[in-house]
Amino acid sequence: MDYTKLSKEISYALRHAPWEYELELDRDGFVPVGQLLNAVNETGKYDKIITADDLFHIIETSDKKRHELRNGKIRALYGHSIPMHISKEPLTPPDNLFTAQHIKLLSGS
Repeated sequence: MDYTKLSKEISYALRHAPWEYELELDRDGFVPVGQLLNAVNETGKYDKIITADDLFHIIETSDKKRHELRNGKIRALYGHSIPMHISKEPLTPPDNLFTAQHIKLLSGS
């Protein structure tokens, strides 16, 4: 399974052309996982049926954290070119937030 190819296609579908996959993003940019899986599998580009486990693998192994799963839905976290505003939850930063300089000092390097 070429997970890089699959990740790029999912990113394309969620960030740039949801209409090409007949996906309807909600106001937060999410679509139901089942809807995305159906759309990707209908393309016939893969030698196996893409499952939720494949999506989990992509998300868990990505160093760039491109996608988010929540409550049975998936969305791209950034890089959208579609003409809509993607709402994101504001988060409070942790009490201790370290920069690379802090880490360097703490490690003694």
